[in-house]
Amino acid sequence: MEFLSVNDAQLAFRVTGSGPPLLAPECNYTWAPEHERMMARRFTLIVASPRDFGASTRTGGPYEPGLWASDMLAVARHLGHSRFLCFGYSFTGAFGPWLALRLADHSAVVAVASGGFPLLGDYSVTSRDVDAQMAHLEKDPGLWAEIEHRFDPRAGARFYRELSMLPPDALVDDAPCPLYCFWGDRDHDAVEMVLPSSVLAEGLNNRGVPWKQFEGYDHEGLNSHLEVAWPDTEAWLLEQAQDLGF
Repeated sequence: MEFLSVNDAQLAFRVTGSGPPLLAPECNYTWAPEHERMMARRFTLIVASPRDFGASTRTGGPYEPGLWASDMLAVARHLGHSRFLCFGYSFTGAFGPWLALRLADHSAVVAVASGGFPLLGDYSVTSRDVDAQMAHLEKDPGLWAEIEHRFDPRAGARFYRELSMLPPDALVDDAPCPLYCFWGDRDHDAVEMVLPSSVLAEGLNNRGVPWKQFEGYDHEGLNSHLEVAWPDTEAWLLEQAQDLGF
């Protein structure tokens, strides 16, 4: 683990592999070592945490989402990459497309593969669910401490409130770069809480966004077995990298 000092914050990051630069933000969960090795086989894998998440500085608020985006750009540029691909699942599956929007003026994020998050629909549905989870967490000091070890839960809730301020479907309709989506057919916790998988699939088809659904996996199951989704995801990311001249 290395650290980069940016605007009074220490940003944690690590780099493995070689090939086109691929940012895999580490926010509420740590990537499993075997999944990092998998991603680093064909890419220069950059695992980095913005302030308030992972091993980076915890500000304790007030939270400034714009800094989370500029933190990721700062790490990438520090490593010599003004443009990069992005991969995420669940929280980071939302963070990647949001990051592309936030950094659109820099043309920094050139393609995003997003898993386990409904990129279409009303994002306030997810935000309200997270706020309800927060209310539960605040009543359980032990569980709060366990989660706070990984990230600041209030910062996580603030991120979802940031998403809720976007118009429905904006992560796709306003995307400044190509997107690829995947999820499990039993993902009732994140995807179907917002909209049926069939509606998500139809909406993506109508917008020309490639996607894949994996049978037999719920939200956490696919998170634990990203190797199932990776071959298709890797092929798509490599195609984007080739088209962009990496």
